[in-house]
Amino acid sequence: MAATVNASTSAGVVITPDNSGVLALQSSSTTALTIDASQNSTFVGTASATKLIPTGSSATGNGLYLPAANSLGLSTNGTNAVYIDSSQNVGIGTASLAAKLTVQVTSVTTLGAQASSGLIIAGGGSNNNLCQIALGYGTTYAPVAISSITTTQTGNTIADLIFATRSVNTDTAPTERMRITSSGAVCVATTSQFSSALISVAADMNALFPIVIKNTVTQSGGHEFMRFLNSANAKAGSIDHTGTTTVAYTTSSDYRMKENIAPMTGALTAVLQLKPCTYTWKEDGKVGQGFIAHELQEVCPDCVSGNKDAIDEHGNPEYQGIDTSFLVATLTAAIQELKAINDTQAATITALTARIVALENK
Repeated sequence: MAATVNASTSAGVVITPDNSGVLALQSSSTTALTIDASQNSTFVGTASATKLIPTGSSATGNGLYLPAANSLGLSTNGTNAVYIDSSQNVGIGTASLAAKLTVQVTSVTTLGAQASSGLIIAGGGSNNNLCQIALGYGTTYAPVAISSITTTQTGNTIADLIFATRSVNTDTAPTERMRITSSGAVCVATTSQFSSALISVAADMNALFPIVIKNTVTQSGGHEFMRFLNSANAKAGSIDHTGTTTVAYTTSSDYRMKENIAPMTGALTAVLQLKPCTYTWKEDGKVGQGFIAHELQEVCPDCVSGNKDAIDEHGNPEYQGIDTSFLVATLTAAIQELKAINDTQAATITALTARIVALENK
């Protein structure tokens, strides 16, 4: 039996379903609305409205709600899922917005064994999972990069920022690759900085080069691989790629940076005070030759860095170092002084020889 229209009730038009329990509303031979026996409805066509404004202020059930004036919320299972405040700041899992986008998770487990397709942002919980960001792709276990604040964070104290990766298609926790410490030091392949270094790199020298810089442009004049600046932002030195096969280590020596320039004197006397020696390194037993830092410092202090027997704040030795390139000027001046002596002696010898020959010829 086809559906019939009953307009006798005060409710308006009522359409009675047929024997199959399906109710249909037609317009121009086209079914616009269908409701089956289970009260499931199907609409055909389009509907438009200028806006949809919710009236409820709680997150009960599923749907839009109005948490505050000029704000908008979206709830699922009676819990806030998305919150947009009056300044269009967006919160996921939170209505306390500290930025344009705030994401908060109150409890998480390790991200190491989770499939990661897209972006995961997790905050709270345990297992060093405070404020993590996991990036990945694929349908199973993909490479993961994690940015994490460690559990040492308290109040407004900022702890280390950690970056980790893992192998493709493995159900293992990520391995830390790099971190930025709370003091701003960068540690690569190590969890702590070496001494007081701003950048610390740990490498298996049998498998990795700690740092590789490649010059991709061939140019006759070469390029600077690295530049060092002083506190006034003036160039203090550089490591240069000179041409195609060689590297030069340069230090500033421009005449415009110097004053009170005078010829070096007493260089030969200084060279005679130097104590070149041979020695064996304690760490690997290799034989070396050169100078002892504090002994060289007594003669040529600009060749040596650090102080004899210095220690750091933890009582560890602060070893001295030397740069023998600074000896070049002293050695050059000494050779010149020695040549002047030799030239004087040669002239004296020549004169004496001439006198002897003259006396013998008498």
